[in-house]
Amino acid sequence: MQTQPLNIPTKLLIAIALVQGLILLLLHQSIEFKFWPYQSPQWLFSFYSIALVGPLLLLLSLNQNNTKAILKWAVPFTLIAGLTGYYVGYQKTPLPHLHSGDLLAIYVMTMTVATFKALMYTQQFSVSKQVNYSQLFRWSWRNFLTLALALLFTLCFWGVLMLWAGLFKAIKINLFYDLFTESWFYYPALSLAHGMGIVLFRRQFSIIDTIARIQQTLMKFLLVVLIFISMLFLSTLPFTGLDVLWQSGGSSLILWMQALILFAVNAVYQDDPDTHPYPVWLHRYIYAGIALLPIYSLISFYGLSLRVEQYGWSIARCWAFLLWGLLALFAAGYLLGIIRHRDRWLDQLSWVNVRMGIVLLVTLLMINSPLVDFRKISVNSQLARLESNEVSLKEFDLSYFRYNLERPGYEALMALKKEIAESDPDIALNITRLYRNFNDDEVSFSKEEFAKAVHVVNGTAPDDLMEALYQHVKSQRLWGRYTPKYSIYPIDLDENGELEYLFVQNSYSVFFTLYYLEGSRWKSQSMQFTKGKGTGKPELLLEKLKSNDFELEKPKWRNIKAEGMTLKMQ
Repeated sequence: MQTQPLNIPTKLLIAIALVQGLILLLLHQSIEFKFWPYQSPQWLFSFYSIALVGPLLLLLSLNQNNTKAILKWAVPFTLIAGLTGYYVGYQKTPLPHLHSGDLLAIYVMTMTVATFKALMYTQQFSVSKQVNYSQLFRWSWRNFLTLALALLFTLCFWGVLMLWAGLFKAIKINLFYDLFTESWFYYPALSLAHGMGIVLFRRQFSIIDTIARIQQTLMKFLLVVLIFISMLFLSTLPFTGLDVLWQSGGSSLILWMQALILFAVNAVYQDDPDTHPYPVWLHRYIYAGIALLPIYSLISFYGLSLRVEQYGWSIARCWAFLLWGLLALFAAGYLLGIIRHRDRWLDQLSWVNVRMGIVLLVTLLMINSPLVDFRKISVNSQLARLESNEVSLKEFDLSYFRYNLERPGYEALMALKKEIAESDPDIALNITRLYRNFNDDEVSFSKEEFAKAVHVVNGTAPDDLMEALYQHVKSQRLWGRYTPKYSIYPIDLDENGELEYLFVQNSYSVFFTLYYLEGSRWKSQSMQFTKGKGTGKPELLLEKLKSNDFELEKPKWRNIKAEGMTLKMQ
């Protein structure tokens, strides 16, 4: 393999690292001081993607002999990363209502993997048009270890700065601590340290290749153990059946088993296919175990399909099927090679891995684009289940739409709210409350919306009482997925001829609050529900209140009043 020359353009790479630090500083200032593009998450995501992906590709691949070849591939991929960032950021609009952290975490993970894939193909195409797996594997480990060691170097540099600042702060000199903790200092400083770390470790490829060979040695043993576990597990399934497996989340465990075996296989068999690191009998034992992997694919497909049939598509199930599909393609490709070539099946391994690497890269880009959006797939699936009455409106998981499906979930719930505003005002109110921003004093629903959602049993409620209830309820946080039901029961609780009003909130639990007039103001007092000897439940009590089938019980112990003081039982 043609290795990368060590005449790395140090000044150019340091300049790239400095520019990256300054761009990240500018974006940080935008968030801190709330100027554009802070208010536009689509542009913020896009600029962050470009600032992180572009310089990383250049820092890890540029040398004095391949600038044009690297730019030919790095620039288009950086622009694609910017476009995917724009689309993913757009899913967080309208900004005041959408603030889930899952979207950002998933985007960072997927684009990190995609960038590493793009990087090693870029490096390979810059030195040779012929690609095989051993070359790509070497590039991937060099990039991973170089970046990891550079990050470790950066952390050590930051630790030294903090030690410096701490020593002087201990003697009441805060200058260095104040300086080092300013964003305008640490963004450029840490970016320069990171760039310098990459330059230093790129000059040590021989050491990095040695580390890669050490992990290959460790994986040789682990692969044998994994294959043994895989065969043993498959041999027990005919006796235990699959039902027990599904009850314990078996589909995800099977996918993990497949992924670990495939990772270990690729870590061990990374060199010339004419040679392999095992004796012939152990080599055949390994590929016999690999030939069984499609059975795992069939089992996991069956389990995942059952979940989708029962509960519809969700983001987690979309990811599970994506992982299943990629692993199944690897397993099928390896099986085909084993059938065709037997002991020389490693020829097929290299062919499959090179092409599946491109498939993985394209797939990760597509799921961060409008082409394959798991959020839209989940929204359409769950709404279809609602329309077909597979799930009732009262069972419909509104909070999943709110906290997991970002903009598609927001648009779907707003449309649903408009549709059910008259028929189910309590659920419509709950949708409104779900999108309340509790970081400010904004009221997310009107008094009219609230009044529609309140059911007055056996009578009417005064307008000023409804205003008091509205002020009380709008300050409450919504608890999870539960849709509160609001009811008012007029009751003359003190038997003085004037009505009091029992306000009932029924969601994950039932809360009773008595509202009564004192002068011209409504006051409230919580009431506690205690179960009797039978099967007393709040729902039964509410039925009795609705039918006026109850009695008023005077307290056993009266209060003692004298000279404006009151003595009462707790």
